[in-house]
Amino acid sequence: MVSIKLDTDSMRFVALFENITGAIVKDCIVSVNKVVFIVKEGQAGLAIGKSGVNVISLQNKLRKRIEIIEFSKDPLKFAANLFHPAELSKSYVSENSSGKKILYLNPKSDKGLVRSKLRYALDIIQRYHNIDTIKLG
Repeated sequence: MVSIKLDTDSMRFVALFENITGAIVKDCIVSVNKVVFIVKEGQAGLAIGKSGVNVISLQNKLRKRIEIIEFSKDPLKFAANLFHPAELSKSYVSENSSGKKILYLNPKSDKGLVRSKLRYALDIIQRYHNIDTIKLG
């Protein structure tokens, strides 16, 4: 797990997000056309708002796509949240002979979505969990 530091823009986005949604942000990742907010466990619904009203409001204010991911201390649950709406089954974490931790994912649905988000998901998972790589089963 790496230390997370937010720049000025990220802190501004977090303040706006928390003001609009009432949810507590654990992390904010800003790219050119997208902002990813990782919220505390159990607060994804609050962050999204009824019928996605908070997401729509934030997208209009920031003029960027918004993605909300619910944090979990459990790397398997966190991975499931990252790949939502794809369903994962029989996923597990294993350690190889050199001591590297591998997250094995077995998508039940939307395998294309899971494949397309692998690198992005690994970057985010590594910020919180001691996972070295992700492999599809």
